[in-house]
Amino acid sequence: DQIGPFTKDVTDCALLLNTICGYDNRDSTSLDHEVPDFTASLTGDVKGLKIGLPGEFMGAGLDPEIKAAVEKALLDLEKQGAEIVEISLPHTEHAVAVYYILAPAEASANLARYDGVRYGYRESADNLLDMYEKSRDHGFGPEVKRRIMLGTYVLSSGYYDAYYLKAQKVRTLIKHDYDVAFKDVDVICGPTSPVPAFKIGEKTSDPLQMYLCDIYTLPANLAGYPAISVPCGFTRSNLPIGLQFIGKALDEATLIKTAFSYEQSATFQQRSFPFEK
Repeated sequence: DQIGPFTKDVTDCALLLNTICGYDNRDSTSLDHEVPDFTASLTGDVKGLKIGLPGEFMGAGLDPEIKAAVEKALLDLEKQGAEIVEISLPHTEHAVAVYYILAPAEASANLARYDGVRYGYRESADNLLDMYEKSRDHGFGPEVKRRIMLGTYVLSSGYYDAYYLKAQKVRTLIKHDYDVAFKDVDVICGPTSPVPAFKIGEKTSDPLQMYLCDIYTLPANLAGYPAISVPCGFTRSNLPIGLQFIGKALDEATLIKTAFSYEQSATFQQRSFPFEK
């Protein structure tokens, strides 16, 4: 996973990317690659741009109102001169299972250092072992603990090959799907979530349902491609709907251009949400 900014609009996103992108010699995972001026992509011109629509993103499990909003958004982009191309990402259905094996495994390994000695929160205790246990018990929330335990399990002896190694192989297949698709299109488009937004805390008692909401966004993480989500309408219940664009590696500029063009041409009615007392 990588950090991603939340901004008021695509213009603010471009401005922020100009600041946070680029090489950092104190970060071993930072890529030494030239960064363009992303504000130069705020042209609104998508004429001739090929936008891929995966059939797997528009099938069973997608809320009808979200499907209608995405299809309307694509019509708006077509009016701007973009070409919509039907594509296939056949391994999309495995994305949630793969991600929630690999991500917890990485979390388990990375968070092992937060033991109250070297990093993170420290709880007072009478001895070293109690300090370890109390620090990790009080320093991590329920979801983090869940991922640590799941990750430790899939990395343990006897389960590594059956789960972690197999998930890495399927991840390669998912990335291959995108590599093939990007030979024919410039950007991939689809819904951000299969269901409308839910209330804060509504699904915390059912983590699996929350994980399944990530079905359309996780493949970009697994394949290593940049993505952006923008509003594209509301349900009849006044719940916001998201539209995502996925771009080629190191081609955030095209994502900014596409998202900005849609933002400027979008025909849905913007709404405000007053705070509830």
